[in-house]
Amino acid sequence: MEMGEAKLLSKIDELEKMRQNSWDAIACHNELKITDANSSVVQCKGTNCELRSVFAEHSILLNNDSSDIFYFEISIKNLGGFPIVFGFAVKQQTKLDKRIYSRNGTYARSSNGTFWINGSPKGPNADYSYGVGDVVGCGFSSTRQIIFTKNGRRLYSSDLVEDSHFASAADGSLFPCVSLRDFDDKIEAKFGPDFKFDLDTL
Repeated sequence: MEMGEAKLLSKIDELEKMRQNSWDAIACHNELKITDANSSVVQCKGTNCELRSVFAEHSILLNNDSSDIFYFEISIKNLGGFPIVFGFAVKQQTKLDKRIYSRNGTYARSSNGTFWINGSPKGPNADYSYGVGDVVGCGFSSTRQIIFTKNGRRLYSSDLVEDSHFASAADGSLFPCVSLRDFDDKIEAKFGPDFKFDLDTL
């Protein structure tokens, strides 16, 4: 098999893997509701102002190709007065009612524009904030490059560099996740294959 064909097949396999992902009803706070048939919409039903998290069913798995990437997006449907957070975290070490973004091995972005890199805050930066109507994405490559996007545009920051502490994509420890806080906070996830952001531009 030629190298170009092998890369194409690898890309198709990765897109199919992302497309089949969905939110995990088991790894979901009991005050979050997965509301659609495709398990992509999550809505907060709790009345207390506290964090509630949900993880995707499938973890990140990448091959050794330097062009390989895992990526997903969320659309913000409703947002209260407190920030929400989305990104990647270790499912096994994180309680669904705790701050997932402040733990080691977590890479996330808050709606107030704060990046969380390996559990440490960077920001906030108002230019990187997001709200109702925005489509934001998070991904990383097998070269440990962290990627965040907003409405189809990649966000560049000195904080988003290759991280030697970033968990290996091959070990399957990191999962897409989102944390909602206010009553009626609502997001819709897209795990592929079609995104607002064009992955071919990477």
